[in-house]
Amino acid sequence: MQRHQRTRKSSAISVLAHEFKVSERRIRTILQGAGINPASLNRDDESQAFYREVAASRLNVFASYGSDDEEYLQTLDEQIRVFDEIYVDTAPIIQKDWFLHFVANSKAILKRRKKRLIILEKTMEELHGLKGNPEKDMDVRIRAMIRPDLIRSLARQRIVRLGDTGSGGIADDHLVELFRRIGASLNIMLITQDRGLSERVVHLATELGDECEEAKPLTFFEKLIGKKEREMITHRMVACKLIEGGMLKRLYICPECSQSYYDDLYATGGIVLCGRCYVRLREEEERKEQLNRKRREAQLKAEEERQKKLEEEEERLERERNRLTVEKLIHRRKQLAIFYSSIGASLLLLIIALFISR
Repeated sequence: MQRHQRTRKSSAISVLAHEFKVSERRIRTILQGAGINPASLNRDDESQAFYREVAASRLNVFASYGSDDEEYLQTLDEQIRVFDEIYVDTAPIIQKDWFLHFVANSKAILKRRKKRLIILEKTMEELHGLKGNPEKDMDVRIRAMIRPDLIRSLARQRIVRLGDTGSGGIADDHLVELFRRIGASLNIMLITQDRGLSERVVHLATELGDECEEAKPLTFFEKLIGKKEREMITHRMVACKLIEGGMLKRLYICPECSQSYYDDLYATGGIVLCGRCYVRLREEEERKEQLNRKRREAQLKAEEERQKKLEEEEERLERERNRLTVEKLIHRRKQLAIFYSSIGASLLLLIIALFISR
């Protein structure tokens, strides 16, 4: 039994040694340095993945965490290239192995675009505080211990830039105040798992009017060549979180229900309707449209009935006019007949009187 356990433990170390092309002794040293006893290794997949993560962070070899999906890498390139500065908060750095995936996928893009991930010294201080916090899980404490060395190694490769805003307080306030100063002139992305901090950034972006257009004044040369105005520039400030595989999801806030939610990174403002409110408002709009349609149909029906009544009244008046016209014609003919009859009678009497007088 003990021999079987030694074989399994030895196998876990040998697998890592073969993957990273180092000696088993080096792997044991790395694990011991992270507080992991090589004599009590677990061989399950989850534990093996964690040991692999520790070795990758210590050796700064994590190419195997990169994605082979060209379509995703192209999407990531589009997401990164529009931002002038990309800040990484404490939580995503120690969120499982997602930070390793993100760095592995974005490393070539950052070099090609001449950009760097910015990690504040405040974040490094938080990592230092987490590694000795007994209230945190062992894997969190180990990640907080091994990530700073990885970050400094990435800084030497010009993938990461360590920044300092020169103020006190917690890192969240640090970031918000920094973004308040630079958010009106730069396109900024913050990567954080902190939903509250993300909401603060989205509200700040709205407050600063990150979607409004800003026109820089023309230079002397541009005026000299007769340029009338500069092309308008739109600044953006977004907050994203890392998900499994190191992919980015952006935080939005619904203006209707004021609830935040995560979705893909679209080129839009941070205040966007959530799915529930969109469906609800669409249903309300459809109900209003249906009600307006019924109201219009009722009005149209009422108008048709009114027109029908007017036509019937017009026909009645026309019949009345025709009846009166006929009666007048008969009466007039009677009057003429009486007139002519009286004239004839008078002539007849006159003729008889003349005849008698002779």
